Parts: sequence; structure tokens; C-alpha cells
Amino acid sequence: MHDFVSLTKYFKKLRTLKKKKVREREMDMEMGSQHFGHQHPVVFKDVLNDQTKEAICLRCGEMVFGSSFSCMECEFYLHKKCAEAPSKIDHPFHRNHPLVLLPEPSYKGCLCHFCGKTCEKSVYHCSCKLDFHVKCALFPLNMAEKKLEELKHVTIKVPLLFTEDDNKELEKLDCFMCWEPLLESMYFSLDCGFNLHKKCVELPHEIKYPFHKRHPLILQFNVDHFSCKICLQKPSGKGFVYSCSPCRFAVHIKCAEFPPILNLPCHRNHPLFLHVKREGRSCHACRENPSFMTCEETQQNKFYRCSSCTFGLHLECALPPLTIKEQIHKHPFSLFWRQVSFICDACGLEGKFVSYICSTCNLLVHKKCISLPPIIRIPRHKHPIFHKYFLQGHQFKDCDCRLCDCRVEIEYGSYSCFNCKFVVHVKCALEKKGWYKEVDPKDIDRKLAIVPKMSTNPIDCVIEKHDDGEMTKIKHFSHKHNLILSKNLIEEHCDGASLMDKYCDGCVLPISNPFYYCSECDFLLHKSCAKSPKQEQLWFHICQRFLILLVGCIFRCDLCQSESNGFSYMCKKCDVHYCLYCATRNYRIKHQAHKHRLFFDRNHKGRCSACNVSVRGLFKCKSCDAFNLHVDCLRLPLTAWHKCDEHRLALTYEEVNKYSEYQFCDICEKKRDSRKWFYHCATCDISAHSYCALGRYPFIKPGSIYNELKDHPHPLTFVRKIFSGPRCHKCFQPCRDLVLECADSSCDYVVHWDCVKPVYLRSEKTARPKTETGEIVEDTSEGSSCIIL
Repeated sequence: MHDFVSLTKYFKKLRTLKKKKVREREMDMEMGSQHFGHQHPVVFKDVLNDQTKEAICLRCGEMVFGSSFSCMECEFYLHKKCAEAPSKIDHPFHRNHPLVLLPEPSYKGCLCHFCGKTCEKSVYHCSCKLDFHVKCALFPLNMAEKKLEELKHVTIKVPLLFTEDDNKELEKLDCFMCWEPLLESMYFSLDCGFNLHKKCVELPHEIKYPFHKRHPLILQFNVDHFSCKICLQKPSGKGFVYSCSPCRFAVHIKCAEFPPILNLPCHRNHPLFLHVKREGRSCHACRENPSFMTCEETQQNKFYRCSSCTFGLHLECALPPLTIKEQIHKHPFSLFWRQVSFICDACGLEGKFVSYICSTCNLLVHKKCISLPPIIRIPRHKHPIFHKYFLQGHQFKDCDCRLCDCRVEIEYGSYSCFNCKFVVHVKCALEKKGWYKEVDPKDIDRKLAIVPKMSTNPIDCVIEKHDDGEMTKIKHFSHKHNLILSKNLIEEHCDGASLMDKYCDGCVLPISNPFYYCSECDFLLHKSCAKSPKQEQLWFHICQRFLILLVGCIFRCDLCQSESNGFSYMCKKCDVHYCLYCATRNYRIKHQAHKHRLFFDRNHKGRCSACNVSVRGLFKCKSCDAFNLHVDCLRLPLTAWHKCDEHRLALTYEEVNKYSEYQFCDICEKKRDSRKWFYHCATCDISAHSYCALGRYPFIKPGSIYNELKDHPHPLTFVRKIFSGPRCHKCFQPCRDLVLECADSSCDYVVHWDCVKPVYLRSEKTARPKTETGEIVEDTSEGSSCIIL
């Protein structure tokens, strides 16, 4: 009897297995008879063994291996998984609407919401603007249902402290779920086809969150159009978030991991509580480190604070990583909590509480100083400068920062060029992101100094020389005739009566000794202007490219904002011009108005000694701290000619007569401000406002020819009208100041320069985004003639 029962069970089991195999065969035949939207019958195959070409799946676009469906008549292939993909998915990570399978994207430039790559084949689509590759939609579905057979045999990797050069690309990858760097945590090998943290795959589907106790937060695709309640960042449209759709509450995966309560060694008396509202408090760790050392603006809402006292920390300062390795130092830095302040060995600035230490080298640094660029370029130096944790005093005797003129403490970190003994503070060098460029250490040997692509010598040939080597006759690239050197303006070139009409064609300042002149025309050039190179890097121009010296054009200087038709340096990329005078000034100058050297400090705020305007960005005196000069007033010529006086008017820096009844302008007959510079003739006791003596366009050379006016057939000449002249042919008002007169003596055409100037000169004066120079802070004086932007 026992044998009969056993035999019965055996035959029953055999029949069950037979039925199962028959059912599988029927399913295979049923699937093999499907067309999957194809015009021919599609056949199921376990292995592609007769294929000579690469077989590509028409749904996912990847190589076909193993079980697949194919067409015998044409190259049509589908993975078995792609063929079995349902036409509609009620996805647990997107509960609002189903995902519908489409044969192709519904619009161009479609990106997968999971992996971020372009969708070119079949996609799962939702009206919420969600699109997925077939495998990217199925994988999270299996993950939600805990069916992760495809990850069982995938290697889990632990990020190494040291990343090899051949793994640099790995550093750029983000996890597809949290979209944080893949190397932040253990991750699955990329062989699985996805970038995934191990912890993200194991995330719970629901969490109870302390800042949203009404409902649990559900793990969902990041599609809702509301910001994370912790960091307040706008939705990126990628990865997953924990959210409550009815309450429009969402937090990033990483933000949800932040503990609500912290006990830190830097504040042992009380616990710190996470607050998500803006508190208006400063972080106790980074508040003493201005500019580049402060926390990111978007992180200032994530704040841990003590409910018993005023102590608080930004989240990045409260939860710093335990170790950090960057290219600026060969060893890793380890977290070292401090209850007292310290001086950072990398930048020389004070820090509090959060620090990192290299015990091998005995270095204590800010967290952000670990990632300082090791080599950079700045406009004020032609060579790259290197970060050093200390400098030796006998090698750097002049330790003043070339950006702020304050002393650099060489026992702490700085940027320097050893060959030129050039040194700057780390804070000054990295003050603004666009003002410096990082240099790859691999390029440093072949790019020690940037070399211009063409010759910079402006003198085409030297025709005559003195015995001492001085060039007395030259051919300059800016002029068609030969130029002759003159050292005595009155005796050798012109009489005193005509001096007021002579200006340098380069800087458009009154001509002075020594200079070159043309014996065939009225071309004049200071000897210093004649040596200006045809290509030059300027210390104040941020893009650091070589600028080209241009002649024969009219422009507005982007530094002093003056219109000029002299020489200019032009940057093609930035589309800006700088007049020759501004371009040839250094950041360290000596001015006749002051006995000490002046230094340009882009952050110095003060009142200009010349125009009494309060500005930021000044040439300042470090010795007496009582003299400031801004860029526009530096441009004032030391002498000026005016028809009100037969002598040259000298730029005067203080009142020669203290009586207020004598403080009037002899040109406009209006009162002068005794705090402002003016022009004065000591012989005739004539004084004038600077703008009255110079006019509105002091740097457009009188007598030069203008050929760009299309409304008139003849060449026009620039002329300065001191008194009212004939009426303008455009506005019909009496001509005064700078006008254009017809060079043809038989034509009486005359027009104001303001009426015909090009459109690109008509716009209002603008700020200087391409330079280090400053901006107006305030102007308390009335009728100020200086405009700084």
C-alpha cells in the first residue's frame, strides 16, 4: 500500500511537470508568432549563433546576446526582456499616472529621467514629462519589488582614498538615484550598466520625517515642481526624492539623511538641532573667513543651531567628511575638531572649530583650502604662480602682496613666482572666480609664459642711429612716412605760438620732449608711445589674452571711459578698447601730485583727492593713507592749452589763493570747489575747472581727419570751437566744443560731433566688467565732473 501511494505521487508530479513544459512551449510559440510592430513574423531564439553582423536591439539600442526575438527576412532584433516589456506600467515610484511604452520619443532631445542620457529608441513616457529607456524603467520596478537578481553577482566597490589617473572619469560620475558623486559611498560596479550607490538601492520606500509628521514621505521620481525643504534647491528633474505630493513637501535623498540632532566635540555643552528655516545667523565656523572662505549661498538655509545659546553651524561645517584628498597636497587631510580658533597654514586666515590636519607635514587648514588650485594665472603677472605653504625669508625680501599692497606672512600659504619674486595672498588671488585661471600641472613646462603669435616690435626698421644707439630716424608701423626724433620742441619743430595745436597721435596728450615727428605731415608721436608693442597683456584686463595695438580708429576707452582717436589696445574676445595712456600705466605709479608711490587696490574704498568722489578701486598711498586717485583722474594731462590764455595751463592740486572770492573758473565764470584739482596759469593768474580747460572730448586730436560720415562726400576735420561758431547742419544750433568741418575750403559744411558720432559711441557709459577697476560708491559733491562706473 505504501508503494502504491508513492507511485501515485510520482506520476502526479510527472504530469505536473509535463503540463508546465507544454505551457512553456505554447508561450514560446505564442511569443514567436508576435510581430512586435514589425511587418514580418518574429521568431524566438535562445542563442544567436548564425549571426555574422552585430545584432542591435530595436527597443534599447544595445547589443543582443542570449535569448532574443528576430526577423528572418530583415535585421530586426529584440532582447527577450525588451520584448516582454509591458505596454503600460503602474510604477510604484510614480503613482500619479501610468508609464506608457512608445516606439520612439515624442520630441527631439528627449532625456532619460533615470540615467540622464539621450533617448533614441523606445521609451516609457508619462504626461508629467517623464521619459525612460526601457531598461531604466524596468530596473527601478524590479528594485521596488525586491527583484534584483541582476545585481546579485555584481561586485560592490569601496571608493579608494587615492584615485588613480586612469580612474579620473569615475570621479565625474553621479549616482542615478541621489545624483551625488558616485565615489562618496560604496557603489555597484559599472558592469551592471547603472551608476548606483549600494545604500541608495537599499533605501526604504517610506520614511517618517521629523519635519513632516503629518504623512510619511514616499520615495518617488523627482518630477514635482517644488524645491527641497532642507536645501531649498530647485528641482533638477533627475533621480529620486522623498516627497509627500498632497502637501507639496519634498527632500533630496541626501538631505533626508541629515540627523535632526547632533552632538559635536566643538560644542560639548548642548546638542545642536537641525533647522530648515532661514535664521539670519552666521556660522560660527566660517563667519570669520570672508570672500572665498564662506559657505555656499545655497547652503545657508541648512543650519544646525543650539537652542540654549547662540552657537550655530552651516550643515557643511557641522557634518564635514572625515578625510579629504586633493591635488594641492600629496597626503590626505583628516578632520580635526577645534574648540579654539586657528590660523590656516594654506591661506593665512583665521578659522574656527572645523579644521583638517596633515599629521605627516604638520599642516592645519580650512576645509575649503584643501581644494585650492595648486597653480594659477592672474592678470598682474606674466608667469603662472604656485601655491606654497611657506616661503623662505632670504629668498623673498619684498613680501608685499601685489594685489593689496599689504604684507604677506610667508610662514603661511601664499601664491608666488620664485623667479620674479612675485607674491600674493591666497585670499587676494582667488577673490573672484573669473579673475584667475587654473593651470594644469602637466602644461606648466611648455606654457611657463604665454608668447604672442606675432612680432610685437612697432618699429618696422631703424633708418638712422646715434653713436649711443638712440634711434633718430625710424619707420613706424602706424605711419606711412619716416619719423624723425626731436628733443627740443621750440627750436627744432615749431614756434611757441602754435604749441597749443600739437598733440601726440598715440596718447593724444599735448606734445612734449622727446618725440618723433613727420616732416611731410602733422604726425607726432612721443618717444615712449612709439615704443608701445603691437601686442600686450594688460594687468587690469581679466581675460589675460594678448591685446592688439590699433591705429586709425575712434573708440571709447573701457577703463577711463574717454572717447579717443589715438592708439588703442583691443581685445577681440571681449570687444573692448583701452586708450594708450591707460594701457601703459602700471599698478604701481609715481604721480607728481604726491611724494610717495601709489598702488592700485581694487578693494580700497575712499575719496579721490582729485575730484572728491567716493569710490571703490583706487590708487592709494600706503605710507600716509591720505592720498587717493582713481583711474579717471589719473588720465588728466599735466598741462593743457586753452585760448583763454597764451601760456600752458598747469594741473594744480591745491588752491593757490585761500580767499573764496578768487575761487572761480575764468572760463565759465562759475565757482570752483576748492577740494578739486584745477588748471592754473601762474603768470596770468588764470584758473579753470578741469572740464572747462579740457572740453568734453580732450582726447580726440584736433586737426585729425574723419572719413566715416556717409552723409557728406568730403573728408572732415576735427576742430574745437571755444566760442560759438556757424550753425550745425544737423541740429541748426551754433557750433561749440568739438565739431567736424569740411576739409574742402569751398564747402562750408560743419556739424557737431555729438550729432554724427557712431551708434557704438552714443550708448551711456557702462561699468567695467572686463577689468579690475572699481565703481562709484557715493558722490556728495555738487556738479561733479568725474563720472566713474
